[in-house]
Formats: sequence, structure tokens, C-alpha cells
Amino acid sequence: MKRSIIALMAVLGLFALACGFLDPDDAREALTVTYHEDFDVGPLNIDADEVCPPDADCSEDSAPSPTDVELMPVEFNIDIDIVDAMGNEDLRDISSRLRTLEITSIDYQVADNDLTFDLPDLDIFVAPIGTEDSEDSAAIHLTTIPSTAAGEDASGNAPVIEANRHASSELFKTLEFTALPTAQPMVKEGQPFPPSGSAEVTLTINLKLTANPTD
Repeated sequence: MKRSIIALMAVLGLFALACGFLDPDDAREALTVTYHEDFDVGPLNIDADEVCPPDADCSEDSAPSPTDVELMPVEFNIDIDIVDAMGNEDLRDISSRLRTLEITSIDYQVADNDLTFDLPDLDIFVAPIGTEDSEDSAAIHLTTIPSTAAGEDASGNAPVIEANRHASSELFKTLEFTALPTAQPMVKEGQPFPPSGSAEVTLTINLKLTANPTD
């Protein structure tokens, strides 16, 4: 990451020097630089012991559930400093030149999954740093990680919701935000209750940085 940011700064500097040799309108577009980076969040641990309903005795032996049973919500609250996550303070030096800083998609990996219930869709919200609830009015629904069947591992890529791309970009340009992954698990009829097992979910945040020295 360090060499990437330094290279981006160097390119911006060279393009800025070239401005005097180009038509102003052409130069403004020609000098836009786009760079891609990523960083990991997690692993997030999802443990059956932590989602047992408060009115259920989860110490008893498991048996097939006669009905669907809604478990406690899965909720995480993760404060992220983008500069720290990328591991390079040089990003702060070019932050004033950033035209956009977008999360384009999230790669996900579900590993070591021995949960006895399906891991449901995991909605990823982002909000200003310090936000504690995905239902906060400032929270933005960024993307959704699809459900994973009980006992199975999975991986894939979840694109950002296009309608929320601009609002999330404005948030990320502050270089810090809170990630709020949330899910509502359920034991389906016939699955073991009480539930057991755990799974680890790792998210890779894919970023696109766009900058222009003439802005």
C-alpha cells in the first residue's frame, strides 16, 4: 500500500506540471487519476451461543425444532480509520485532492462454519464514525452478503448498491466511518434446537480512489 500511495502522489505531481502544456478543459479531464486498493475487516465471529433467544433454555440437548424459531440478531459495530486500515499515512496528504473515494464492492469469505442453522443475509451498513445502530438515520445500506447454508463455507463478491454509491463516497472521503453488519438468524423447522456451532466471516473492502490535481 505504501508504494501505491506514493506512486499515486507522484503521478498527480507530474500531471500537475503538465497542465501548462494542455488546453485547460482537456487537461482537467486528462489529469484525473484512478487507483484501486483494498483492506480486510474481520474475521467476524458468529457464535450460536450468542444468538440463543432469551426465553429459551439453550443448555438442553438439541432436537429437531417443530417450528421456525427466530434467534437474536447478529450485530457488529466496527469503527474504521481508512488510513490506518490501509497502513499508510500518505493517504492523508492527498485526501484534499480526492474527487471520490468509493467502496466498489466487498469480497466475503465464510470459513470454519459448523453452525447448525443457515447464516442469513448479512446487510452491511456504513455510517459516520461512532454510530451505534444500523437503524440510525445517518446509516447507509452499502451491500448485502448472501445467505450461507448451515455447515458450509462460502466466498464471493457483493457489489455496492448503486443508488447509495454517492452518499457513501461522501462519507468515505472523511477517511473514517463505522461499519454495521447486521443479520437476523433463524432456526428453521426440522433444524436442531438449541443451535450450536460458529462461523467466521472476513470482509475485504475494495476501494476506488479518484483524484485530480486541478480540483
